[in-house]
Amino acid sequence: MKFAAVLNRDGGTLRTTDISAFSDRMRQTLESAGHSLSIDIVAGKDVVETLDNAVSRRAVDVVLAGGGDGTISAAAARLMGKKKALAILPAGTMNLFARGLGIPQSLDAALKSFADGEIIAVDMATANGQPFVHQFSIGMHAKMVQLRQGMEFGS
Repeated sequence: MKFAAVLNRDGGTLRTTDISAFSDRMRQTLESAGHSLSIDIVAGKDVVETLDNAVSRRAVDVVLAGGGDGTISAAAARLMGKKKALAILPAGTMNLFARGLGIPQSLDAALKSFADGEIIAVDMATANGQPFVHQFSIGMHAKMVQLRQGMEFGS
């Protein structure tokens, strides 16, 4: 398969990872399993545009999104209804959706699962036209999530 990786270098785990060495391991892991890979390493502010570009490429079979729940949600929203798969690299602080799917939390173990794994379908929904995959909140919880997003975390 042809993978297009979009890595949010501002995401929790990726901020403290040697991203160049990790990219080399990523390429080696996927290519040794017969896949091809392009890699874009971008700042958080450029993730959505880069995801849009990856999704629009005809030759891409799988968009590999690396970052936190925000990056993964943005990727899933762009892939909704498309004939492409999403590989979730759990590189954020919480990684809720990846945890819920049983994706290994180690970056290298997750990569190995993409190289050897199978594609499965997951449910998506929309609220007010906005797609979401893991959870949807209103009221006080939604306000607390907004406050939390302004805090600095590391993993």
